[in-house]
Amino acid sequence: MKPFRFKLKTVLEVRANEEAQAGEVYAQAQAHLEEALSFKRAVEEAVEGNLTACQQAFAGQAATGTLAHLQTALRELRGQLSQLEPVVAERQTETDAKWQELLTARRRREALEKMRDEQQAAHDRELARTEQQAIDEMVLLREAGGFAQKC
Repeated sequence: MKPFRFKLKTVLEVRANEEAQAGEVYAQAQAHLEEALSFKRAVEEAVEGNLTACQQAFAGQAATGTLAHLQTALRELRGQLSQLEPVVAERQTETDAKWQELLTARRRREALEKMRDEQQAAHDRELARTEQQAIDEMVLLREAGGFAQKC
């Protein structure tokens, strides 16, 4: 019997390549998201630091110019934070879309692999059945030959 050959091997390779490419695109999207989240965390930390400095300035009877400067810096930081929110949301949406594309590519590849595995199993069963028939036939021929010698 001929060895097993999956007829859609090329399609499977193409799907595997598509999955790999989708994985790379997703990784890039994830990196962009992490970059935006990192910048957002840095701004949030700066806001917290500014608030702490404001509290210390109020407690220590600081000069008015210092308080005004801290308040101006706080407004700027909060403005930056509000500008970052849509950027982070957009990048999160983009990352989620790339993740879905990766999952779709993976499902398509896995469907072909499942088909290949089922065809391989059917081929193996047929091979085992054919081998068993050949063994049975050899046994019958030996028995028939032995029976003829006894008579």
